[in-house]
Amino acid sequence: MKARIGWLTGSSLIVCVMALPILGVLMGLFSPVNDTWRHIQQYLLADYLIETALLTISSVLCGIILASALAWFVTAYQFPGRKFLSVALVMPLAIPPYIGGYTYVSLTGYTGPIHVFFREHLGWTPPPGFLDIQNIYGAIFVFTLFLYPYIYLVVRSFLDRQAGQLLEASRMLGASRTYTYFRVILPLTRNAVVAGATLMAFEVLSDYGVVSHFGLNVFTTAIFKAWLGFNDVASGLKLAAILLIVVTSVSMGEKALRGRRSYAYASAQVTPIQAVALDGWRKIIVPALCWGTFIVALVIPVGQMVYWAVLSWDNIRRSGIVEAFSATLSVAFVGALLTTLCAVIVAEHQRIWPTRFSKLMARITVVGYSIPSTVIALSVLSLIFWVANAWGLPLTLSPAMIVLAYLIRYLAVSMQPIESGFERIGTRFTEASRCLGHGPTKTLVRVDLPMMKTALYGAFLLAFIDMVKELPIVLILRPYNFSTLSTTVFQYANDEQIPESALASLLIIGLAFIPVLLLVARGSSTDKKDKTLR
Repeated sequence: MKARIGWLTGSSLIVCVMALPILGVLMGLFSPVNDTWRHIQQYLLADYLIETALLTISSVLCGIILASALAWFVTAYQFPGRKFLSVALVMPLAIPPYIGGYTYVSLTGYTGPIHVFFREHLGWTPPPGFLDIQNIYGAIFVFTLFLYPYIYLVVRSFLDRQAGQLLEASRMLGASRTYTYFRVILPLTRNAVVAGATLMAFEVLSDYGVVSHFGLNVFTTAIFKAWLGFNDVASGLKLAAILLIVVTSVSMGEKALRGRRSYAYASAQVTPIQAVALDGWRKIIVPALCWGTFIVALVIPVGQMVYWAVLSWDNIRRSGIVEAFSATLSVAFVGALLTTLCAVIVAEHQRIWPTRFSKLMARITVVGYSIPSTVIALSVLSLIFWVANAWGLPLTLSPAMIVLAYLIRYLAVSMQPIESGFERIGTRFTEASRCLGHGPTKTLVRVDLPMMKTALYGAFLLAFIDMVKELPIVLILRPYNFSTLSTTVFQYANDEQIPESALASLLIIGLAFIPVLLLVARGSSTDKKDKTLR
């Protein structure tokens, strides 16, 4: 009984940490109305809603089309480099959209290499607005290019493991591969597509770096303007509360789009798709799209950043980059470790004592990922304001607040692999240990956790990748003279010093790239084990 009370207390504390700041933001809706809010409500709010919706819906639709096509092509067809591309097309996930956006704005700008090539080699001077991507269409291009892997991963995983028998049955009935894809495979991938598209939508709604650099009037830029421009935290909280309601609607829409349909195989024997050779126009279109996406999303931006890093090496304060690297590594490591630990506590409590209350607490913990980073940062800030005013304490920002915001935002990222790990090991060994007289904590440490090392590594690495790339939380909650690599890149870009931001950008990509490779390798080894077991 004492052990159960202890685990219940731990889970409840984690849920309170998750819920209190969010409730603080919602309470901002009921704060007194001032002149700033009246101005926003009368002249700006409708534009924020329209532009946010247009940007999110367009980016997600483009991401669905690109990711679904890429996943189908690398799974169903043979062409040069297919195996390499099936992994490499995940790699743009290591590049934060704001870094990709800064790079392409500089590449396509009036002083960029494309304009220079036209002027110096072709003798043609393009107009200043030629290839200008600092608009909503350019933002859609950037988000599609660097966020499509969220959809690509889940769709490719579905096709690898579940679509072979369906394709064979359809072909035996005389249908072509293209017809089978649109009439059989595509409807069955709906749940996978919706799940990946929802993650992509959350990332678009949470972004600040791209939308601020591209001059878009969306909610995240509006929150920063209200807080920093108008010096009005109350209006910022009202905007954050509205954005929270919008995101909650998106999350509910995901559940509605998934519906109650579910699909399962009558046999445990699942056959992967056998790739076939290309013919006709597909010989050109399929490799061109796959290799073109890889080059545009990874090779060009990384290559350009390497060139800029070499070019601007003498202009960079490298000691500041080292300090930012150390700060990024430390807060991301501590944040990922804390989120993994909390995920284990909540998931273990739900597994050992599967009551309605424990399941409800587990669901509450995953709400944070659907809330934009700007909203979470303001919610933590409002909570600190309240505590400071209630207890008469001085208000000081610290890296601990950044870690707290990381915990709220990314606990769901660690929860998914932890829950999957617990499902894989089952409860047989846990029950055997309990029968031998060991308590829940000792059983977890000595029996369960050693059996799910892969899930623990996955939970830590997934959270670490997102925390390394995080920008809005650090911008709002960082103390004076505290910079991470993301804020360093943002500051350089804000000062129109894109080449000088390249070294910090490459370090962010490197820190995220290694965990992505490890996760892909882990997924491949898991697939091989599954096929062996079959």
